[in-house]
Amino acid sequence: MEQLGNVQIPPLPKSLELAAMYFDVCIATYRMLHRPTVERWLKKVVENASNSSDLSHGITRPQAAIVLAILAFASFHEAKVNSSVNSPKDIELSLCRADELFCESVHLVDAETGYPQLESAQARLIQVLYMLSSSRMNQAWYAFGHTVLIISALGLHRRKNRRKKNQPQDYVEEQCRKRTFWVAYTLDKYLGVVFGRPRHYHDEDIDQDLPDSINDEDMTSVGPSEVGTDDCHINALIHHAMLARIAERVSREVYSIKQIPEQERITSAHRLSSELQKWKAQLPPILGVVNPSSLIPSFRRQAIALKISYYHAVMLVHRPFLLKNINRHSQEIRALAEQGIDECIVAAQSVLEIVDRMARDGKLFHAFWWTHYVSFCALVVVYVWAIQRKNNDEDAVQRYPGIFDRAERCLNHLAQATATNSPSRRYSIILRELRAEAKKKFGRYLPTNVSSDEFVEQGSHEGLAMPIIQPTSAISGHEDSLFESPSDATTSHIPDFLDDWQTTDWLDLDSSAFGPFPALETESVDWMQEAAQHTPLS
Repeated sequence: MEQLGNVQIPPLPKSLELAAMYFDVCIATYRMLHRPTVERWLKKVVENASNSSDLSHGITRPQAAIVLAILAFASFHEAKVNSSVNSPKDIELSLCRADELFCESVHLVDAETGYPQLESAQARLIQVLYMLSSSRMNQAWYAFGHTVLIISALGLHRRKNRRKKNQPQDYVEEQCRKRTFWVAYTLDKYLGVVFGRPRHYHDEDIDQDLPDSINDEDMTSVGPSEVGTDDCHINALIHHAMLARIAERVSREVYSIKQIPEQERITSAHRLSSELQKWKAQLPPILGVVNPSSLIPSFRRQAIALKISYYHAVMLVHRPFLLKNINRHSQEIRALAEQGIDECIVAAQSVLEIVDRMARDGKLFHAFWWTHYVSFCALVVVYVWAIQRKNNDEDAVQRYPGIFDRAERCLNHLAQATATNSPSRRYSIILRELRAEAKKKFGRYLPTNVSSDEFVEQGSHEGLAMPIIQPTSAISGHEDSLFESPSDATTSHIPDFLDDWQTTDWLDLDSSAFGPFPALETESVDWMQEAAQHTPLS
């Protein structure tokens, strides 16, 4: 390792290997950079390190920051996927080296002066993705908010040179501007869901075009090269952004905090469900119908990421009706709601199948924060559905065969993947309560599993209580927890107040995994004090 100060830069062959891992595996659909350009920057950084020069010598600080953030991200990913074969000491050393690279990347962008450049936003977005992957969730949220301000200042949300269409432009830069904005847009929608907070971007303020479907190697400064490939890595970014647009509409129309008639919410949900099906039908074969296992690693990651995000969107659309009393509505509305519940459970089951396959076939599941979160959502959907069942157990089991076995396996995978990060404790607290209640109805279909039982009891070992998530229409002063067991253990039913559960209460359940709850919050806020000491861009 070439060393400069407190940061170690891997030698060129290893750095190129890590860069390849970043582009092919780590980012999947968030491809905002031009790979050949980044590789030139990387070679310059390694050269500077070997010469004991400033890492940004010959390039800009944000460009050097991008290189270090990429090396940090790939190093962290490599350490996570090798966690089952390396010693704890080696893993800790690898993670420390990744953090050193990340901190140096942050230092470089913080030291930037003058008006920010495109690379300023790109470096910070990669840093946000790194923080999400390393379970610094709230830190990532604040850093992302700062990044959004820079993106707005750069005008990436608007078409460039709208009144000067004939003015010459650098094609590579133009495409990277579009890619960077739509990566930020997509990430914004998902962070809003995860944290249960308002999104930064609104479609009525945006007129930026989607990027062209073109691979990096087919781009030149004056335009696309004459020869291109059929399969394009940017298609995943494009379709993910289109999916995020639908997710934005779901947030506005289905989860609106305004008083909306239930019939209107159900109608909106099914209209958006149809849009999701159209989106899925328009996917290129390599991202849709082709079995991901037959694809090269980069396309395999993209296909899996899009499938998981699609099923999450389906659950997002339909899960509000799991806790709704639909019997009070007309037969037509009841039929729509029942169809939505079925689609929701099928989507959750599909997520469990994908996660189980990922964990059994390789080690990738351990490294991706979004997959962990969607797994959590799928498990919550399955357990809430089981708790709410009023029909015979056999009917449900026959309708969705193997669903509880998959839930148990997925719970184990989630426990192993998140054993060393703070969300695991929060996941466990929520899932412990839900699974315990679900076992009262489907106990004989939920096999006793040591790993699962240990995972769901983590919260009690820590002396933590289930966060009280009250429905918005609950009676004031009600102190029961969300799925508290009834005093009569022989009768399994949901407390009556769940009949008044509101759609927006699902957002509270989502965000409860990340606080802020004083009893749950373990993340230090020292970084905020340190950040305040840094000189801002001027």
